[in-house]
Amino acid sequence: MNIRFAKKNEKDNIRELWGYCFNDGPKFTDYYFEDKYDKDNTVVVEDEGEIVSSLQLNQYNLQLNNKLYDASYVVGVSTFPEARGKGYMKHLMDFTLNELYRKNQLVSILMPIDYRLYRKYGYEHCYDQLEYDLDIEDLRIFKTSGSMKKANENHIDKMIHIQEEFLNDVNGNIERKKVYYKSVFKEVNSENGNIYLHEGKKYDGYIIYFINGENMFVKELYYTNMDSLKSMLKFIYNHNTQCKKVTISAPVNDKIRFILANPKTSTIKIKPFMMGRIINFEKYVESLDIESNMEFDINILLNDDFIKENNHIFKLKLKDNKISVERGGFVPHVEFDINTISQLAFSYIDAKEAFLLNDLNEDKDVIKFLDLIFNKKDNYINEYI
Repeated sequence: MNIRFAKKNEKDNIRELWGYCFNDGPKFTDYYFEDKYDKDNTVVVEDEGEIVSSLQLNQYNLQLNNKLYDASYVVGVSTFPEARGKGYMKHLMDFTLNELYRKNQLVSILMPIDYRLYRKYGYEHCYDQLEYDLDIEDLRIFKTSGSMKKANENHIDKMIHIQEEFLNDVNGNIERKKVYYKSVFKEVNSENGNIYLHEGKKYDGYIIYFINGENMFVKELYYTNMDSLKSMLKFIYNHNTQCKKVTISAPVNDKIRFILANPKTSTIKIKPFMMGRIINFEKYVESLDIESNMEFDINILLNDDFIKENNHIFKLKLKDNKISVERGGFVPHVEFDINTISQLAFSYIDAKEAFLLNDLNEDKDVIKFLDLIFNKKDNYINEYI
């Protein structure tokens, strides 16, 4: 068995593996391997001269706690059936995590098909979405103000402005620039989807959606004011001769539920979406800017079964709005595994919840300190690959 990064001539092999393991249509697969695939971000397991397992590390800039981090999004974890059950995935993930540490990445994300598969590698649940399942007739009440226009690449600057304003109050999202949205247009086209902009006094909203028989799936419905939201909901309703139901994916702080005529006829649920992991605990903590003039320190025993550099007792010292970190044989005030630390660092849980989830007796001083550096926020991300 040999674990390594892919070679130039192995793209077709990896595409074959992807095609076997995932139910993507040929147009989407063409898009992915023409636009997203990068051999330098593809890890493979080679056995007896054949590639039997692989994963890919798609590169994004992750906006986490008011900082921008280079982050690898783990996708396409796949193994041919004859090679399953042989422990390849463990070796693949072990190699990958230590490569990310070596490359000085501090955080990573992953969308799981099954949370149980990835918790053992230190990834933990860090993102939710709201999912609305609505009868399209329930949107009849909304009025149109402004106009809807089919979007094209000339509108990308407008879309960037809309998403920046819409996502201003959420944490953990991806930085989206022109190259990102150019890829979005290709991706949506590969899945026969549509992108429309709402124009009121200015461009103030956009919608990305897909029609599947009598159902519409709205992947993004971004708005900067309530008029644009109501207009786009009316736009959805205008598909009532085609579609009977609509599913809308949204951030957990979304406002649609407040303006539905009768929410009891709708299904609104929290949908677990994405996992996160701290790759380099020491450097991540030192990167944070803390809004406090306090001077404080605690000792944390951190357990990480895959990245040995995280597997230490760390002394965290707060001074002059920054954290400094020392490793050593200190007496720990609290012990956490990398999963809990990842949820704290991604601001998905607060310190009190961390103590509760680990069945620990509360330590008010430790909780006070942790809440200074890891404060809970509304996380949102909407990338699928």
